[in-house]
Amino acid sequence: MNFLKSKVQQVKIIAIMLVTMILINLLQPLDAMAASLQLDETGYNYTGISFTHGKKLENKIIWNMKMDGADVFCVDSGAPANTETGYNPETYVSDKKDLLSKIAYYGFTQMDQSYKDFATTQLLIWEILGEQLEWTSLPNYWSDREVILAKVEKHDTQPSWDKQTITLIEGQELVLEDANKVADWLSITNNTTGISVTKDGNKLKLKADKNAKSGEVAFAKVPDTAIGTSIIYNKADRQSLVKFHLQDTASAQLKVNVKKLGGVKVKKIDEKTNQALPNTTIKFEYNNTSKEVVTDENGVAELLGIPEGTEVKVSELLAPTNYHNFGESQTITVKANETIDLIFNNKEQLGTVSLSKIGQMFGTEMPNEHYSLLGAVYGIYDASDVRVGELITDEMGKAKSTALPLGKYYLLEEKAPLGYLLSEEKLDFDLEYAGQDVAVTDTLMQATDVEQKGTAKLIKEDAETGITPQGKATLDGAVYELYRAADDSLVETVTIKDGQAQVENLMLDNYYWLEKQAPIGYELDTEKHAFDLAYNSETTIASETITVKEKVIKEKMKVIKCDETTKEPIKGNPAIFKLKDMQTGEFVEQEGKSEFSTNKSGEFTTGNLPYGDYELVETMAPTNYQLTNKPIQVTIDGTHNGIVEVKVLNTKNPKPLLKKANPEKVEPVKALKVTESKPLPLLGDNGGIALLLVGLGLIVTSLSMYWSTHKKQKK
Repeated sequence: MNFLKSKVQQVKIIAIMLVTMILINLLQPLDAMAASLQLDETGYNYTGISFTHGKKLENKIIWNMKMDGADVFCVDSGAPANTETGYNPETYVSDKKDLLSKIAYYGFTQMDQSYKDFATTQLLIWEILGEQLEWTSLPNYWSDREVILAKVEKHDTQPSWDKQTITLIEGQELVLEDANKVADWLSITNNTTGISVTKDGNKLKLKADKNAKSGEVAFAKVPDTAIGTSIIYNKADRQSLVKFHLQDTASAQLKVNVKKLGGVKVKKIDEKTNQALPNTTIKFEYNNTSKEVVTDENGVAELLGIPEGTEVKVSELLAPTNYHNFGESQTITVKANETIDLIFNNKEQLGTVSLSKIGQMFGTEMPNEHYSLLGAVYGIYDASDVRVGELITDEMGKAKSTALPLGKYYLLEEKAPLGYLLSEEKLDFDLEYAGQDVAVTDTLMQATDVEQKGTAKLIKEDAETGITPQGKATLDGAVYELYRAADDSLVETVTIKDGQAQVENLMLDNYYWLEKQAPIGYELDTEKHAFDLAYNSETTIASETITVKEKVIKEKMKVIKCDETTKEPIKGNPAIFKLKDMQTGEFVEQEGKSEFSTNKSGEFTTGNLPYGDYELVETMAPTNYQLTNKPIQVTIDGTHNGIVEVKVLNTKNPKPLLKKANPEKVEPVKALKVTESKPLPLLGDNGGIALLLVGLGLIVTSLSMYWSTHKKQKK
């Protein structure tokens, strides 16, 4: 009876396990809907060597293939293909995807999509993938092939004006010709400018009206509908087929800067009466062009239809009768859709002042870019100390004022040019009457400026500790040379004292410091420490300080603990040491520890130690060895190729007499036999169906045993 209960219990457990397995398998996600392939004969054949397996394909049919009604192309010539379902779509990834997509588009999609177009495109795709084509029944295949490849190349070629910016003036037509001969394929996809754009073959005709504006015109060679993701259809033991889409529209952009029109109107009047002055010749100068206009009865002269942004210089060329021409002129910038009004007065005789400026040392020949006579600003002051104008010197130190009323004046430098000290001297001058036939009198003034000099300072520091040198090293005593960067000429040699040195009375220029001799305990600094001793308008002497970080000489210390008798390292028996810095009297601490212990090999190595003297002190000897009482002197001086090796010998303690003992016999331990276990099958893997069938069989068997036992119990 107990046996039967046990069997029933086993059957229940097995049933529960099988039901669980069935539910797990049923809950596994279903595969995506597979695609269906349809094959149609194109009527064309070919012979070639497959790029897939290298076998020769003799007089093979070129099939027209459609996946769910859409044309697809084979990228696996050596595998079979049948009209059937079960193809799984994925994103096509290949380094030739872009080229193949263009071939598919220009060979088939853009054509009549005939069987001939399909077969021609398919053969070319195979060729690109490596197929060795020997023969095909396709007529004109080789010429059609070249036409397709030429279209692909044209797709990849941008018009010569792509991404350029052109300027289009209102009312004017501009013809832009494409030197690359691809513009005939382009269609406008966006136009933010409002300009008129027409095509004539590879020529673009552009015209802007008054409503046009600056912006961008975008073009494309193919429509957006041809763009997408290329899909590959895969099925085991079948050809891989791709539905190609282009990756880009082969777009091009043209930026357009639209310039509107404007003008300038000049009215000529008498300064005292404000009456209009006709018959005055006004000269307009712009874009290397000049135009002369005579004022009308209202004293007006106009220049219209000029593109915005154009600088126009307006000047009086010929004064009317009984008036002097004083050379009055103004420069304006034309504004869009606007006519700028100017008023020119005829004035009494005026005068100008011209300034000729030189440097005290260099005259007008500047030694380098740190000195210039350009940009000196002089205020022009009248006798009442009122500022009435200014002069700004050019590169030669020259400047000329605008016209001024006659009288007494002085010049005062308000801004010195680059490299020069500001002068506080007042330069007096007079603008005196020169007769009625003279329109403007001129007075020449001269000025001399003093060049600014500078001081170069060098500060020497330890790269790690700053102004405090490490160990036994010293920062003083380093010898540096100062060079002019332009020609590497030596200017001065200095020796560092109290951590620094300097050179005075230097011409402003580009320099560099170069260490010639390193101080004690430091590595030679081979770097050129460049600096610019530049003009400083806020002080009389320019200065530049360079701080150089010295690298102290460092070496590691390798301590090997050895037996005094054998001279061999004492391994697996640690000794403990301390290391004293003799410069500071302090024990060296590294990685938070002030003690060093030998390792299993009987040695230890310190980190980098700065230049100086050290004392190695043994604080604990290896077991059964005598302590080394005498400290060991070690010098770090950079002569040991980065590591100082120190061998410390220890003498063993006398061995005590030992009693003899019989060693016990040790039975060897038998190795355990390891039985390899096989992994259980995973749910949902390829063995799941077989496991399910076995489980169903076990359920049927168990139920049969249960019912047989149940019937016996009833009997």
